[in-house]
Amino acid sequence: MPTNPNASRRSFLKTSSAGTLASLMATSALQSRAYAAEDNVLKVGLVGCGGRGTGAARDTLSADDHCRIVALGDIFPEPAERALRQLNATEYADRVDVTPDRVFTGFDSFQKVIDSDVDIVLLATPPGFRPQQLEAAIKAGKHVFCEKPVAVDPVGARRVQEAGESAREQGLTLVSGLCWRYEDGMKEIIGRIHDGAVGDLQALYSTRYNAGVDKRQARTPEMSDIEFQIRNWYYFTWLSADFFAEQFVHELDKMAWVMQDQYPERVLATGGRETRTGDENGNVFDHISACFYYPNGLRYQAASRQQAGCSNEFQDFVVGTKGTADLMAYKIEGENPWRKRKNVNNMYHNEHVAMYDSIRNQKALNNTEYMVKSSLMGIMARMSAYTGKEVTWEQAWDSKLDLSPTEYSFQGTPPAADIAVPGVTPLV
Repeated sequence: MPTNPNASRRSFLKTSSAGTLASLMATSALQSRAYAAEDNVLKVGLVGCGGRGTGAARDTLSADDHCRIVALGDIFPEPAERALRQLNATEYADRVDVTPDRVFTGFDSFQKVIDSDVDIVLLATPPGFRPQQLEAAIKAGKHVFCEKPVAVDPVGARRVQEAGESAREQGLTLVSGLCWRYEDGMKEIIGRIHDGAVGDLQALYSTRYNAGVDKRQARTPEMSDIEFQIRNWYYFTWLSADFFAEQFVHELDKMAWVMQDQYPERVLATGGRETRTGDENGNVFDHISACFYYPNGLRYQAASRQQAGCSNEFQDFVVGTKGTADLMAYKIEGENPWRKRKNVNNMYHNEHVAMYDSIRNQKALNNTEYMVKSSLMGIMARMSAYTGKEVTWEQAWDSKLDLSPTEYSFQGTPPAADIAVPGVTPLV
């Protein structure tokens, strides 16, 4: 396993030079027959076979010697084919047992994976599909690993909250892809903050400035509007939640963790599009800056941009009465200095280890509360940036904003992709 905690899950595994999809499936099935007879095997289905999903499947195989991948699902056939090829090129290929009848495509592929006699479902599709798919998996009694964010709008967040509560009632494990909660160095520094290393908290700061994520696919004449948008999901709010909620949610969640899962009472944000122009960039912004206000008077300044050619920065700071904590440097300065000199922990691997530990030891793990509320922090900041209005936690939670399409099909009409104008776009 790679040991760099910052290794991107978006990175594809090296593609093997093996032959056709059919031959890969046959090879995989033969390799895994020995495991099929073991009564302690946990069968896993992957929904969403892009780079993130393939990475999650590899992480899950690395975390438990007696799990195996038995089903793949994706709206499009080519990601499923690529994922199978890549997984069969790993050191875990003997536990990739995907036969031709367990590779599913189309909008209902998630349901087919769920119905294929799996024990665990890995959900790694674009966030816009998350509430529908999580509901279905929990309803079917499956354990779930759910990538972040869990929704793109408040209606979806409430659906996920209800599904998570149902998982808890059923004793099902539900693990979030907010992976920093499973990173040992981050657990140590935040634990020290909770123990008073920096004193009473005064202010929080996060910045994440980078070039962004290049996920564009050119439009071909036969593509419908909805197919084009799904293939370019990162640039459409109804699919990605916009980058502040999709990527920056990690920083929001770290600070929610610092605050011992106390969430802000309101937010005021600004943002816009300066470099993301043209139809190929959908309707997302390229910069958002937000100030979150807490009941005790503390403020959290959070800013992110995705613009190429600019200086980059990635930092989280906690300021207290006795010192300052630099989370990404694993360093505390002040009255109680501390530094973690080396960190070789793989948080992506760890979250799957925790999932299997909870399932095998029948001590259900449920991350619903923070995965929903940290996602809502990103959503409410986006709502504020889009409208120019202050948004309270209650307004966001109770909002009727629903970005889901009326029909999930290639013939359906996607939600309007109007570009928000602060001061003009209404707050729903």
